[in-house]
Amino acid sequence: MVEVDCDKEPPVGFTAHLMRGMRFRLNLLEPEESLATVEGWNAATEDLESWGEVPAEVSSIRVEATDRGPVYSIEAADGSWMAEVQPWGGPKLRPRARIAPEGSNIPCGGYQYDEQDLIILRRYDSPFIDANSVLMDHLQRNDLESAKALINRCGANLGDYHKAAKEEWTNPPDQRRWNERFAEIEQRLKTSALWRAPFTRGAPATLSLGDVRFSMFSEDNEGKMTIRLGPSRLAHGLIETNLDLPAIRDLASLLHDLSRLHWESKTKLEISDLRSALIHGWSSKAPDKWCSKRSFSAHTGGVVIWEYEQALLDVVEAVSHQSGRPEPAVTIIEKVPLLQKTLFNSRILSAISTMSGILGVMGIGNWIRFANEGDLVFPSTPVILIGIAIFVRYRYHSAAPPAEEPIH
Repeated sequence: MVEVDCDKEPPVGFTAHLMRGMRFRLNLLEPEESLATVEGWNAATEDLESWGEVPAEVSSIRVEATDRGPVYSIEAADGSWMAEVQPWGGPKLRPRARIAPEGSNIPCGGYQYDEQDLIILRRYDSPFIDANSVLMDHLQRNDLESAKALINRCGANLGDYHKAAKEEWTNPPDQRRWNERFAEIEQRLKTSALWRAPFTRGAPATLSLGDVRFSMFSEDNEGKMTIRLGPSRLAHGLIETNLDLPAIRDLASLLHDLSRLHWESKTKLEISDLRSALIHGWSSKAPDKWCSKRSFSAHTGGVVIWEYEQALLDVVEAVSHQSGRPEPAVTIIEKVPLLQKTLFNSRILSAISTMSGILGVMGIGNWIRFANEGDLVFPSTPVILIGIAIFVRYRYHSAAPPAEEPIH
């Protein structure tokens, strides 16, 4: 991507940039070096809209670059703070922080510009060991039981968040707009895989987190698993969206992160065992209807289509800065056409099952009528048709890969 002229007016202490490539564009609000000085910080934040708690009487600032934007360590009269700048924006964290499980590492304040969270603030805590590094150690040592226990706890913590999200706000699945999102990403990447799904009612739109990784989970001082809400990934800026997405997308994001770690660690552990532990942990805490077999089924999108979306977003980021072939994302995308062919062929089974069921029910109705007239003949044909309908329906559902089995 290259920089082109940008006519956006930035706030004090920031510069506006517009990056363009053949397929993507990215609007950035990059902090100037002056923001890492007390005078520059005070001048910049004075013109921004604040919310929640903010530092008072800042005395010193240090800055560190990360892949999700610069992070500022701030010393102030009321303690130590951490400020995270979101150069490409992100989903609004305030409503999500409000419903996060008790003890979660959430922002306590921030500064907005143009109704977007530009800077998010949190009180500085002592350094913690995140689940990502611990899980990687378990995988490299091929310690299945420890890995499954940790993964299960992370899934349960995510399920606790979704349980609160259900009470806070839900909407019916937005099938049209969700499929339009897939179409936009596929068009920009010019991928050969094209996937649309009839999303089920068991996956309503809610306050999803968007990008969930094991690095977001850690233990508190009492040994309780907690989740950290923070800045969004670069793909959010490259593929802008204001859509409300389902909770199962968050689970798919964490499953995809598990695939990344499994691939990177070169462990001998079966990934299906690890995925099963994560799904079981999430299902034990998330709302029951969101964890139904229909919600997980690939025939109605399920978790696998959102894993496909996560793989697409990995490729989006790789294309934007030419970082090479991201795995296992590319392998997942390459195998999607074969999965789609299997799912398409299984629709024939669905049609046969429906027709057999209808004919069987009609036959039972006729048998009841004949029985009332005194003609008692065993309804062998209707029973056979209903048996065929049940068997073929079972084959139809079994044609979809179980959520525990990855497609890469």
